[in-house]
Amino acid sequence: MIAMRIISALIFAAVALGGRWVQLYPERVVPKGHFTGPDTPGARVFRIQVAIFGTLAVFAGTWLAVFSLLSPLTFGSVPLGWIAQLMGMVAGILVAIRVRREAKTQPPYISNSPYGWWP
Repeated sequence: MIAMRIISALIFAAVALGGRWVQLYPERVVPKGHFTGPDTPGARVFRIQVAIFGTLAVFAGTWLAVFSLLSPLTFGSVPLGWIAQLMGMVAGILVAIRVRREAKTQPPYISNSPYGWWP
């Protein structure tokens, strides 16, 4: 039972790390030359989608990883289960905010592709 909790926490942590990676390196998600310029409507929508998807993945992955690790400590108590859920949510929110700040400090991507720009 404990092994399953640890495995699920590792899987959820991988989801959170994937969300972080997507936010920090959005240019690796789409092929080169996908957008004609950085200010095209498609490129703007893509950046918004990456920010939303990445933030949700970081939040959910962190929340569920923390909850998976704390849930055996609740011993079946409902109030302790809610406290574990709340601690997971707070951790998820804090990590999601930190990753968004980290993504905003990244320098803009400069494309050297002759086929077009990609974010």
